Amino acid sequence: MVKSPDIKPIIEENRKTITELLSGSDTHKRLNNVNWLRHELAYTEPKTLFYIPNKDQLPYLDYNCMKNIGEAYDYIIENYNKQIDSTEICKIHSILCTNTHIYGGMLRTSNKIIEIKINNQRYKAPEAVYIIPSLNDIVFKLYDPKIPSLNKAFELHYDLIALQPFDDFNKRTARLIMNWFLIQSGYRPIVFNKTPDKQKYINALTERLNGNIKTYNEYMYSCLKRTQNEIIKLLKKSKIL
Repeated sequence: MVKSPDIKPIIEENRKTITELLSGSDTHKRLNNVNWLRHELAYTEPKTLFYIPNKDQLPYLDYNCMKNIGEAYDYIIENYNKQIDSTEICKIHSILCTNTHIYGGMLRTSNKIIEIKINNQRYKAPEAVYIIPSLNDIVFKLYDPKIPSLNKAFELHYDLIALQPFDDFNKRTARLIMNWFLIQSGYRPIVFNKTPDKQKYINALTERLNGNIKTYNEYMYSCLKRTQNEIIKLLKKSKIL
């Protein structure tokens, strides 16, 4: 069995390369970087990942949903240094739910059993009474200096999905909060914008729910590295017309 290469050093080199390409660069390059990420996160990624319901179901993906994702990303960029806490997680969810059937920013309070269904496997989310203390634990881990930043980002994403703090839109909220923390930690957001991500993303979550942290992390590392490479390519060819 061939051991898979460790891509973490490559990610750190890419991070330095992006920083160098942006340091002292003109506004054009910086705007290209921000606008490309916004477009991929708000339009390409949702079209790649979201399940499209049949005509009898409420729409999970429409122009309004994509607009909300873009505005949530704008909020993150404008407040990138703001401490991520339970209030800010609810704020992002609230923006994502604007003009939808979901009550934005409201933690679920129902005592009914919530099941997470991924790849036809079912998992019970914690009862509503545990949401607030669990959110506090999630936030506390973010500021533990003993845990590497990337591990904290990936666990933040997973923990929010496993907790299911809201009635809906938990995964899209988790992805944006993860990306917010990545930006604060000196990285770029992860973009799930390739056709295979629709199934690979779900497979990675299934592995993590089954306790296979390594496989889940490897997928997240690979997507971060891929996003970095796309940004580097964009920055290298950016020119003022």
